[in-house]
Amino acid sequence: MRSGIDRARLNALERTTQALETRLEAIEAQTLRKRAPSPSMAPAPPRASAPLPAQTAAPARPLPAWPAPVGRPLPPPASAARLASAAPPASAAPPASADRPRPSLEDLLGGRVLAWAGGLAVLVGIALLLAIAVSNGWIGIGARTLLAGTISLALIGAGAWLQERRQRSDAALAAVAAGIAGLFVTVAVGGPVYGVLPIGVAHALALGAGALAAALAVRWDACGIGALGIVGALLAPVLAGAPSEGSTLALLWLAGMSGVAVVVWQRWNWLSVAVFAIALPQWLWWLADSAPSHTLALLTLTGFGALNVGAAVGFELRVPAARLRVSSALLLTFNALVFALAGWSALDGSLLAHVWLVALAAVHLAVGLATRSTRIARELRLLSLALGVVLADVAAATILDGAILATAWALTTVGFALLARSVIARRKGDRDELLVGLGLGAHLLLSAAQAIAQAPPAAIAAGDPISFDGQLAIAATAAAAFVAARFAAQIRPQWRAALDAAAMAAVAYLSMLTLDGPALAAAFAAQALALVTIAARARDDVAGCGAGAFLALALGHALVFEAPPAALFAGLESIPAAGLALGAAALVALRGAQLLSRWRTALAATAALTLLYLASVALVTPFAGADLGQSLLSGLWALAGLAGLIAGLVRDERTLRLGSLALLGTTIAKVFLYDLAALESLYRVGSFIALGLLLLLAAGLWQRMRPRPRPDLRTTPPAPR
Repeated sequence: MRSGIDRARLNALERTTQALETRLEAIEAQTLRKRAPSPSMAPAPPRASAPLPAQTAAPARPLPAWPAPVGRPLPPPASAARLASAAPPASAAPPASADRPRPSLEDLLGGRVLAWAGGLAVLVGIALLLAIAVSNGWIGIGARTLLAGTISLALIGAGAWLQERRQRSDAALAAVAAGIAGLFVTVAVGGPVYGVLPIGVAHALALGAGALAAALAVRWDACGIGALGIVGALLAPVLAGAPSEGSTLALLWLAGMSGVAVVVWQRWNWLSVAVFAIALPQWLWWLADSAPSHTLALLTLTGFGALNVGAAVGFELRVPAARLRVSSALLLTFNALVFALAGWSALDGSLLAHVWLVALAAVHLAVGLATRSTRIARELRLLSLALGVVLADVAAATILDGAILATAWALTTVGFALLARSVIARRKGDRDELLVGLGLGAHLLLSAAQAIAQAPPAAIAAGDPISFDGQLAIAATAAAAFVAARFAAQIRPQWRAALDAAAMAAVAYLSMLTLDGPALAAAFAAQALALVTIAARARDDVAGCGAGAFLALALGHALVFEAPPAALFAGLESIPAAGLALGAAALVALRGAQLLSRWRTALAATAALTLLYLASVALVTPFAGADLGQSLLSGLWALAGLAGLIAGLVRDERTLRLGSLALLGTTIAKVFLYDLAALESLYRVGSFIALGLLLLLAAGLWQRMRPRPRPDLRTTPPAPR
């Protein structure tokens, strides 16, 4: 009895297991049919490469053996081979979703091109219909407006119905776009031109049409509605011949607002450029032709400027990127410059025009400073700050003048140096360095240009008096460059060198403004001495180069004004003036030779030649124009050359010996070329005899005291072992 019950339970279990196995096979077959790719979407055969780990076929595990039922055989279970034959190959990649097929040339021409050409033709036809009806008087004003509006609404309705019933129909999208543009034309004609529609109703209809265009473009992701519908709406006042008045401008602004909404939502950056380019000439013409009041002009400038800023900034917020896009940067830059110029012209340079420039600069600076915690592109903030600074400079140039303007730009230079110290130290190698450097250099140039305009070089050359404002402007520029260099010293050594050079140039120019004659040469020498001391103590190459430049200025001024080369023949006008100028330069050169070992030889030679030149012109002056002076000059040069040669032999200094020999050679050339031809016989004889005796003495001393040749290490015999 017990065995019968067990056999019945076993048979029931076998039937249940068989049913489950059958259902499992059906589910597996259905799943494989869903995953199998269609013939048109079949993946490409895999390339011959090493199989990836996930593609390596795992060994099939044997299925468990089923117990044989008692009384009847059990059907064989699904084998691994049968499952493998139904499954896709293990090495085949999973089928990817098929890309949208590219349209053929026939589809492109027959579907899209014809559709959009038809929409454009309908739009032009509506405009022509209204124009012909107006010229021929066929229908009344109200009927014309009603007819155009009806056609436009019919196109919109038919296109929307087709688009909703048949997705992605180019004919439907073209019809909707043409209808939207035609609706804007109808509103522009019915409101400002015919006066059939009240201005408030026309504005409401235009706002509704713009909202409809934006909504449909977003809903259907239809770029054509943006291209034909919104651009056509922007061109509607021109197509309809609407008068240049405030109501027409309001319609234009509403169309532009719908375009900006689509730009931000759909990420169509090209549409922002279209809004700017199409609306710009229309509102500029209105400002120039209508001569509106200052209130209306400010309202127009603010409205259209806000549209462009909203398009650029909104797109950058909508589609954030690591770098600012060129299109957004150009749009913001041109927007700022155009609206600054347009506002200044529309407000006739009045006090309100100055306020407009200041406000425009303040808005850009506020946008750049207030967006630091947002996710707006960092370059966009920097560009806004840069535009704000430029506009502030323009506003300052229109409000301030003279030394005050130069001082303002000088203070801005120091501000940029402080910014460089705080910003570049944290972000080296970034674009901040470029912007800060441009701002610093540009404002220093502006300050210098304003200072030079107050104290022009022509006035200095003519000897005209320079006003205190000019001197103050130059002093402000010099101080700004010097202070900015101290802030930039640890950030960019090149900036510090350039700023110090600018400061020294401004100091030299200021010296030329305030001093003249030998006092100016002495001032240059004193500034060179101060820089020599700084260069020696701080080991500053920039200060050393500046000392050389000021020493050259001192010598140049002395050689041009106090002791020109012609004084070697005609004598000096004033020996004390030449002595002050040349003596100060010589003392600076001697001090520099003591402190700066690197330039010792050059500075010592400069000092010696300067003193010799001073002695020469002083010696010739009492005998100006006489032959005795030239004979004495030749003797002086020969004695100086002999003394230098003896000193070089005693101190064993080759450079001093070579310089003395060069001086003796110059003396020989002077005696044979000038004295022999220009002097009288007695003085000529004296020059030759004196020169000859000194040269013989020099030769004898050379033979007696000449330097011994140094032993050559290559010919020295080896030491004995």
